[in-house]
Amino acid sequence: MTNQSKDVSDKDRQAIIRAATDYIASWLDGDEERMRRSLHPQLAKRSVGAGALSDLPLDTIGTTEMVEATGKGYGRKYRPGHEITVLDTYGEIATVKIASVPYIDYLHIARFGDRWLIVNVLWQRRADERATI
Repeated sequence: MTNQSKDVSDKDRQAIIRAATDYIASWLDGDEERMRRSLHPQLAKRSVGAGALSDLPLDTIGTTEMVEATGKGYGRKYRPGHEITVLDTYGEIATVKIASVPYIDYLHIARFGDRWLIVNVLWQRRADERATI
């Protein structure tokens, strides 16, 4: 397999990290506006759902649901702390992993003009929420 990674500028890399940081920090702090700033209006956040695996269950929420859940403080019950890793970048897109106490999130982030916004998230609850970062 060939690595198709194309480096982005330091400014863009910092903007990618900022979008990921805004996403997880706003969730843990309950900061609705900060969450909204990090998300594309057509966000698709998905996880493997409960149910028979033969049904291929997939739970999906969008920007509105994510912002509302943040504002209701659903993430405040978790200990703060997270680790952000930029896995790959290419031109206008990036893939980022966030390891937080409660979750592992894989983010697809894209550049829109001078803004980097999260367009997709695939996440899973950690097996041990007492784990440290």
